[in-house]
Amino acid sequence: MNHLGNSCRRTPSVMADEQHELERCKQEIARLKQLVVRLSEIALRDVVIRAESGPIVPECLSEPPKS
Repeated sequence: MNHLGNSCRRTPSVMADEQHELERCKQEIARLKQLVVRLSEIALRDVVIRAESGPIVPECLSEPPKS
């Protein structure tokens, strides 16, 4: 069987469905890009706030309390 011949015989309704799905995917990609930008802004703001509040020493590197 020749599968290439079958793909050329798509009906207009199938092509319309594919076009709608493609448009939906493009909109979803645009929405995800916006979410990435917002998340990056939040992360950068957090880095700035932490940098302004002083040095951060992870607990595993800090000295144990002296008794």
